[in-house]
Amino acid sequence: MFGNGWGALHFVGTLVGGLVTFFAVLVVAALVFLLVRFLLVATTAAQIYVAKNSAASPGATPAPAAATTPETTSAAAVATPATPAVPATPAAAAKPATKPRTPRAPPAV
Repeated sequence: MFGNGWGALHFVGTLVGGLVTFFAVLVVAALVFLLVRFLLVATTAAQIYVAKNSAASPGATPAPAAATTPETTSAAAVATPATPAVPATPAAAAKPATKPRTPRAPPAV
């Protein structure tokens, strides 16, 4: 006679709970999307940074040339060793020294 049953408050509670769950899933999905986007951008930036700033290793071999046939390969070309890459001089990449900043006095109050 005085049971809780399936009244209007149960419907409202179910509706509110469903909306809260929906928005929670939406927030989690947005955070995952932003995290993946950040990681992709950071990985690409790191690859560009490493490619730009890494020194050439002396034992690095150049990329293989186009496929050659036995008729075009000469004995002199096979016997010639690859020359190591010459590293860039640090003096050429250095920027000229600039005048140091002088600190200013704080404003008078």
